[in-house]
Amino acid sequence: MSNTEITNVNIIPANEVDVENASSNSDEDQKDHQNRLEKPSSLKNIVLHSIIGGLRSYVIAHGIRGGVNFLLNLLTVYRKRKGSIYKAFVHGFFGMDAVRFGVGFGGFSFLWKLINNGLRCIRNKDDHWNGLVAGSIAGISILAEKRERRITIAQQLFVRALQAVYNAGHAREYFRVPHGDSLLFIISTAQVLYAYTMRPTTIPKDFLNFMIVTARVPKETLNINLSLRKGIPLNKDDAINLVSKFKGTKNAFEVASNLPSYPVAIPCELIHPQFDSCIYTIIERFFQVVRNIAPVYATLNFVPMIAFKSKQLINDPTLLIKKSTFNTIRSSTFLSTFVASYQSQICLHRNIIKYFNSEWDSKYLYWLAGFNSAFAIFIENKRKRTDLALYVLPKAAESWYKIMCQKNWIFELHSTADVWFFSAAMGIIMAAYQHEPEVLSPMVNAIIRNFFGHN
Repeated sequence: MSNTEITNVNIIPANEVDVENASSNSDEDQKDHQNRLEKPSSLKNIVLHSIIGGLRSYVIAHGIRGGVNFLLNLLTVYRKRKGSIYKAFVHGFFGMDAVRFGVGFGGFSFLWKLINNGLRCIRNKDDHWNGLVAGSIAGISILAEKRERRITIAQQLFVRALQAVYNAGHAREYFRVPHGDSLLFIISTAQVLYAYTMRPTTIPKDFLNFMIVTARVPKETLNINLSLRKGIPLNKDDAINLVSKFKGTKNAFEVASNLPSYPVAIPCELIHPQFDSCIYTIIERFFQVVRNIAPVYATLNFVPMIAFKSKQLINDPTLLIKKSTFNTIRSSTFLSTFVASYQSQICLHRNIIKYFNSEWDSKYLYWLAGFNSAFAIFIENKRKRTDLALYVLPKAAESWYKIMCQKNWIFELHSTADVWFFSAAMGIIMAAYQHEPEVLSPMVNAIIRNFFGHN
């Protein structure tokens, strides 16, 4: 929480807080009562209501996705001096990504409203089952997306459904795990960092590329390291070419030229060939990650603010801008600390080998380094820790699953499993949204409310 937020909370007397909450609850109750009264009851009204809702969701989703794509394309134009603002605009707002995203949301909204209201009229009941069935069937709308994106979306929504189930159980005092979100993030991240170095084919390709770019360790270095762990001898030419490609120092060339066929581990000179100093490398990593990721976090903070909080932005722009700026800095610091911490542990291990003639090296070192680095999560806002944990968990689960498949410990899922998982997840989420919204995360609640509205 920022200093501004703390100040605003503390200056409100207790009795005013109660009045404000009472007024807010009263307004919400009135809105809910009005929504119940206005629910369509005839076939014509249900169909019309569903079409309007679907079109509204399409326009919002298309606009949001187009806006994010446009801003990210602008960053590419600015950094690489490639393309133009016009092309960035056209690709962002009129590209297939935005269209698919809009069709997915619009189709889901249409089917959910149509089936949900239809079941309510047929059964003369408005309960969890209507939302469960309607959300599950409407889940077929994910077919509008590309397969690789469907998998990612299905993974994210499935863990959100699990979160809702956990929160429902927690509310009923069935179980409670202190700092469960942070613990989940730490364990999941350890697996992801292990896969990044030792099992790169078990994590999504786009996510792997993101990790390589963010960590700033040459892909060639990762490949050489993996080959050595598999018992394949080092090719000196590969090491020298790597150092040459990344404009390595004189010392890096010398080390690469004199490496044995089976070194204990890849030396620092191949991990950061352009810098001789490990300390300088760690500092450089930190600031480069901040420089690269801050615009992305800024986009993710400011675009939803403009889209969903336009009235509040007009009434009190300073507060929202300060909050979004602080969140951008905080999130960038978290990721930079994470990357720098991981790099420092790998360099420390290499220096122990170099200066103490250690012969110890293990593939599980990378799991441990990821585990330790993940404690940087405590820098992040507590409310975002759950979101980060649920973002990383599917990547870790996919890696575990693929490793087990490779070892023939488990069967492979059907090619349409992403649709089934998404449908099951949306059934649970929409049932909760309609009758137990408090078990959903604030982010999920806000997304559903703003994109789909009420039934």
